[in-house]
Amino acid sequence: MFSVFRDCKLSPINSNARESEIRAWKGDVATKDCFKKLFKKINPDNPETYMSKILENLWKGGKKNGAKMQIAFAISVCEIVLNPDNPFVSINEDIIKPVLTKYLVSFLN
Repeated sequence: MFSVFRDCKLSPINSNARESEIRAWKGDVATKDCFKKLFKKINPDNPETYMSKILENLWKGGKKNGAKMQIAFAISVCEIVLNPDNPFVSINEDIIKPVLTKYLVSFLN
């Protein structure tokens, strides 16, 4: 994720960061911008989105080569980490379950 958003100036964050550091990172303009761009096209002339580029980096061939659960998990992690309304950057079952369920349901429909 960080390599895909490198041009957007997304700075790294430690999953063990203090709450104040997480709040500052999530409040940063670059982080908010990356969250807004997550499902948008990288280039208007190309169908590739930032999220599809992240998936491509995880699995050569992107979504075609990842299992639905793995893809939903990766999308969920990106959304949770970048979402400025979510105060977490580390993932546990309670945090990821509702987001993961949302993406799994969207794959089934």
